Amino acid sequence: MMENTIVNIQRETSEEAEQAQLAAQIFTDRAVAAIRSVLKTGPSLSHCVECGEDIPIERQRAVAGCELCIYCQSASERLRQR
Repeated sequence: MMENTIVNIQRETSEEAEQAQLAAQIFTDRAVAAIRSVLKTGPSLSHCVECGEDIPIERQRAVAGCELCIYCQSASERLRQR
């Protein structure tokens, strides 16, 4: 009888662990999807849409869909944080 109780507890614990792992995976998938939905895609611009300055090729390659130079991007982010 005690062996059956131990086996049942082990089974329940295993099922709870699987449910927790599934919930964590769903949470992670949703978080990744949310982040991807706000990221720009496509080619980066060669000149900043705000100030007209050149956007360095390194930034163009590093940030897909880049439209702002690093200075204008920083200013934009600071304004959004207020």
